[in-house]
Amino acid sequence: MGELHYDEKSTKQLLAVYVTPDVVAQREAFIRILNARPGECVLDVGSGPGFLASDIAWEVGPSGRVCGVDVSEPLLAVARLHCAYQSQVDFRRGEATQLPFPDDEFDAVISTQVLEYVHDIEEALAEIRRVVRPGGRVVVVGTDWDSIVWHSPDRERMNHILGAWEQHAADSYLPRMMADKLHRAGLRVESQGIVPLFNPTYDPNTYSNRLIELIVPFVTGRNGIALEDAEAWARELRQSGERGEYFFSLNRYVFVAKKS
Repeated sequence: MGELHYDEKSTKQLLAVYVTPDVVAQREAFIRILNARPGECVLDVGSGPGFLASDIAWEVGPSGRVCGVDVSEPLLAVARLHCAYQSQVDFRRGEATQLPFPDDEFDAVISTQVLEYVHDIEEALAEIRRVVRPGGRVVVVGTDWDSIVWHSPDRERMNHILGAWEQHAADSYLPRMMADKLHRAGLRVESQGIVPLFNPTYDPNTYSNRLIELIVPFVTGRNGIALEDAEAWARELRQSGERGEYFFSLNRYVFVAKKS
């Protein structure tokens, strides 16, 4: 996986990201794209706190089944608690490159914001193909971190901070090659699209503000960045919001494929 690791504090920070209105709306878009149907069996690779798995469970209903896999025990604990009253949902600890399921087990597999943190992407896609049934659907969502646009009068500092932040993923530009990698894995790409995260004004309860809170501790000590430098960067962004000059945009890319 990439360089992000979740202890109790970082898990709470991640949960704050998941409940922002813009991320909730994005999750709803992914549910529509997945188009899970009653009675289906769906796998969420990199299920995190279980919010997406819970939403999918409502779509497949009591006759369906949703399985989530994640490497983080703190996130798995949150997910199990979140889905405690949905008996059709099950979570297991596991790696994307070694999924703990038999061949042809699932009608659909979804993985959102996960594969860019996996070092062996080819093995992960091979595993996804293995566990999805013939004709089954695969939905992959990833961020190209070079697509981030954050208004700042100090472009040099912004580039320095974001350059260090790119180290948090195994491949910060994975979507550029995802269609080709899916094809090479034996999955037929049927559609590609963009779901943007756009914050044209500053609000504490938005994705971009929560992202600031994740970036500051991560970049501190990397690329020669001191804590006071990272905090000054964060402060400048929030002050730009107070002046009405805030602007943030980031693209997430969605790939829908099928197993022949």
